[in-house]
Parts: sequence; structure tokens; C-alpha cells
Amino acid sequence: MSAIKTVAVTGAAGTVGNYVVPLLEAKGLRVIASDLTAKGVPVPVRGEVRPGDLRDRAFVRRLVEGCDAVVHTAALLDVGAPAAALRAVNVQAVADLVEAATEAGVKRLVHVSTATLYRASGSEPLTEDAPIAPRGDYGQSKLEAESVLRAAGDGPLSWTILRPAPLYGRRGRHYAAALLAVGPIMRLASPILPRPAGGPVATLVHAEDVARAAVFVLDRDDCGGEVFNVADEDAMTLGDRVSATLRAYGLPTVGGGALPRPVLDRIARLFTKPGAYHAADRVGLTAWRLVVLRHGLKSALRVRLDQEALTLLHDDLVVDASRLRALGWLPRYPRFSEGWRQVLRWYQAERWVPRYA
Repeated sequence: MSAIKTVAVTGAAGTVGNYVVPLLEAKGLRVIASDLTAKGVPVPVRGEVRPGDLRDRAFVRRLVEGCDAVVHTAALLDVGAPAAALRAVNVQAVADLVEAATEAGVKRLVHVSTATLYRASGSEPLTEDAPIAPRGDYGQSKLEAESVLRAAGDGPLSWTILRPAPLYGRRGRHYAAALLAVGPIMRLASPILPRPAGGPVATLVHAEDVARAAVFVLDRDDCGGEVFNVADEDAMTLGDRVSATLRAYGLPTVGGGALPRPVLDRIARLFTKPGAYHAADRVGLTAWRLVVLRHGLKSALRVRLDQEALTLLHDDLVVDASRLRALGWLPRYPRFSEGWRQVLRWYQAERWVPRYA
């Protein structure tokens, strides 16, 4: 794949895509950076910004013109969105991208999927061969997108699928970003917070490491037609992760004991009922608005209860990325606390979350 010279990056203003653009430029490649608008898209030194909507087939054809490869990070991440909206972005746009890329002579397409497709299997590490069981409409849309790529078969367009663990990074507004809301919301009620421990075990991954994985597999012939997990090396309990977040904020805490798995399981299953889910969602949104007002923050974070993510209150999700590491890829942030503190500082600098003295 040494003939790759120009790469289109979709979702270039997003959590992963924002890292992909400079990493590709550092390799001396020309980058076509794209998102819905030009706002927030890194402007390539060698290349250009081509904003547009991936639901517009004519735009998709224009986007891939003159490109040798595509790194597709764009997706509708709101798991509460209607199924039709999720399919339009996460499935149909992928099908249109594959068709346009094939017609334009694109050699490689790297697609960012998700490791939350895997069926829960206790604390057993999940390899690429683990059983698949989407948790809802969002997961189903990502699985269908993978099927679109597999249907391309052994054609001229070579594809690689990345399945990252739940990710965190600057600009992120979903899932892991909600961890940053826990401490400030709890602080509304008490200046000293309980420090939890225990709960389900999971790995996460820094968005920069997902971007580095995408760049790593881009020009490798042995990665064509393959699926790779991407994760850090830090399997942690939910309680320990919350405690690490409170420490990163510098909030005073006291030991709060272990989070009992049966209780978390009942809470998560309760929230699968529409009445309880919507009531709790409204409470969380109201509490976060109070935090935003008290600290003069931007209303940037989406502090919502994601029903699919709620399964992670009782399901372990330990993602095994050893297959990718065996090829030579290594995470820059193998330990959660290393990357998380850095990401928190970015959120604070942007006034998305509070600072505490």
C-alpha cells in the first residue's frame, strides 16, 4: 500500500477524526478532511477541507475524488436517535462511501466500528472472534455497516475494520464524557464525595490511540480484510474509574465502599423501562444544567442516560487488543489515569466542565 498519497478523513471534527488528520500529515500524506461543516476541522497543510453531508451521495462521490484511501470515523453516536436516523448515517452512508470509493479507484478504507457489539461474557477478554450481540438500534446499525464492508469481498477496495473499546478523548460528548459529570453533580449535594469501588470490569481506549491504530493499519497489506480490536491495557472496575475521575478533579473524597453488582444490575434493568428511564434522564439533565449555571460553563456535554450504555452498569467489557499489538501497534495511553487526566484538562480549558481549587 505504499502508493497511498492522499487520504480522505470523515468525521474530522470528531473525537477520533480530529487526531487522525495531524497523524496522517506527520507521515507526509495529503489529507482531505471532512465533516458536516468546516467548524472544528483541522486544516491540512497539504490538502484541503471538504465539508458536506455523507447522506448526500453526490457529496460522497466528490469527497473521494483523487483519494487513494479513506479513514471513516464519522457516525451518528446518539444511541437514543430513531433507528431510521441511525441507519441513514451509520449504514447507508457507509454503503454509498464503499460504492463511491470503488468507482474512484480508492485502494483502502479503514472503518471505525465498536467493541460494544460483543456479547457480554463475564470478565473473559473479548477477542475478535467473540460472539456478537448488538445492544440496541445503534449497535445494530454498526453491525450492518460492517456487513456492508464484508460484502465488498475481495474486490479492488481493501477494507479494515477497527472495533475500539468505549473511547474517551477531547471533543467527546458521549459515554465516557458522562463520567466527567458524576463528580460535579454529586458536589451539588455535598462538598465531600463518596469514593466508590467495585462494579463491572471494562477496558476503555483513548481516541488518539484509535486514530493511531487507523493510521497504523492504513498501508499494511496484512491488515486488508481484517478486524482488529483497539483498547488500552487497563481493565478497571466502574467504581475505580469513577474514583479516578474524582481524584483527577481534585475533589475531596472518603471511602464509599464497593458497588454491589446485584444492585447495579437491578438499577440498569429498571432503566430499561421507559418511565423510569425518562424520569432519571430528566433528573440528570436538570442537575447538569445547575452545574453549568453555577460554574458558567458552555452547554457542550450531552449528559444523558444512554440505554445501550446502561448495560455496562452490570456487563463486563474487557476488550483484548493483543492481535493488533502483535503486529507492532502499541497504545500511547496504556493506563486510563494517564490519558484521562490530560483529557480532563482539555475539557476544563474549553469550559465544558468545572475547575475546583
